[in-house]
Amino acid sequence: MLVPRKSAVEYMKSCSELLAEVRNCTKVLPGARLAFKEPSCEDKLDQFRECVVLSYATRDSINRALVAVKELHKLLGEVIPVIGGRGWLLPRETSDFSKNPLEHLKKKIILYTYDLLRRKLSLEEYAAKVRSAVNSSMRSNMRTVYEVWVVASILKHFLKYSVRVVYPEHGFIHFDRQGKQKAGTLPPNLVVDVPSRGYLSFYLEAPRPLGWRDFKDLRQVWKFYTSLRPDVMVYSGLVLDIVDLSSSDIPVLRPDVIIECKELDDWFIRARDLKGPVNPVLTFDEWFKRWLSGLWTGLADVLGVDSSAVRDVVEGKRKSIRVTEVQLVKFYKSVYKPSRFYLVSSPRLPEYVKSELEADGVAVFDGAKIGCAECLEGLGEEILNYAKPIGSSNSVFELNELKRALVKRGVLVGDADLVRLGYKFALKKLEEFSEFAASAT
Repeated sequence: MLVPRKSAVEYMKSCSELLAEVRNCTKVLPGARLAFKEPSCEDKLDQFRECVVLSYATRDSINRALVAVKELHKLLGEVIPVIGGRGWLLPRETSDFSKNPLEHLKKKIILYTYDLLRRKLSLEEYAAKVRSAVNSSMRSNMRTVYEVWVVASILKHFLKYSVRVVYPEHGFIHFDRQGKQKAGTLPPNLVVDVPSRGYLSFYLEAPRPLGWRDFKDLRQVWKFYTSLRPDVMVYSGLVLDIVDLSSSDIPVLRPDVIIECKELDDWFIRARDLKGPVNPVLTFDEWFKRWLSGLWTGLADVLGVDSSAVRDVVEGKRKSIRVTEVQLVKFYKSVYKPSRFYLVSSPRLPEYVKSELEADGVAVFDGAKIGCAECLEGLGEEILNYAKPIGSSNSVFELNELKRALVKRGVLVGDADLVRLGYKFALKKLEEFSEFAASAT
């Protein structure tokens, strides 16, 4: 997808003349403000940014991205209205990327470009930053596009069973998690009702950090900041909140199904540094001490950014383990222990990789390229086996609404505790509850 890595500045040689023209076209005003000497300067700046982007992302990769997002929107348009949805919403970044990948990447480097023209960045610093920004944006957005395409392909297979959306109630399906857990709960992205079988609840990119008001709340939800995050989790039945703070290993209810999605052609030979979950993670108290001594220094350990990571490794305060992506898939399975773990891969996998995963209990669907929704018919059929009916859907919705109301008052309560506390409260106020029950029925 992307040009092989080499010296960042070398890639920009073809942009040097454009950069000279842009420099001649702009002037730096007091306060480090930029001003254009003539209207045509804006066009030259745009041409320079495009040249820079195309220095790190090839035209072919941009065109493949265009084809991918077109296929995704086509599939969503075929599926969402049929299952009773009124529309869909992609994550904000991916939504902008899907409109025009090249323009989106140009936006990602605009501030760096201004800093280059203000002489705040050297050419070497600028080249390193924009290469990282372009590559990172390209990878993350294509990963999201593939992930949503996998879910949409599964839903397409469900069409023959006349499934209907039951959550969200308004019918607009959000494929992002932005702001969804501010109330202290983790709601699903999508729940479908499979007639005569039951419900399936889909969670994408969960768990995410919950909303918190003070450090007492933060201590409770700390696990969400250090948890591994599977691509797709599927729960049997109508599950409207997966928060489970009583668990000793993961902070959510154990999923029935996990689906990991791999879109890169060479993903199975890649490796990364895995921090935190392998070794003992930072406790809340350890993090708080670092936070007091410097917010960004402390957060660097949690978020995996660079600011003090090198110093911490040298001083023995933090360790990381170099793992392959294949090892990471197996690690996710061992941590979450779902009933079934699936891996969907865009490229065909070498037999030795596929055999290694299958020997570890990972069901592999490879060669599932965007545009081939029928490639995942088998996966869709298997997931249907996890649909589970419930006695009363209304009771689940009402329970969830009560939990949300309590969260607004600063009270975090799980399903089991809520039922137990409601029972105790009803016994304590039995006379009032009896009158209320009689009037409500």
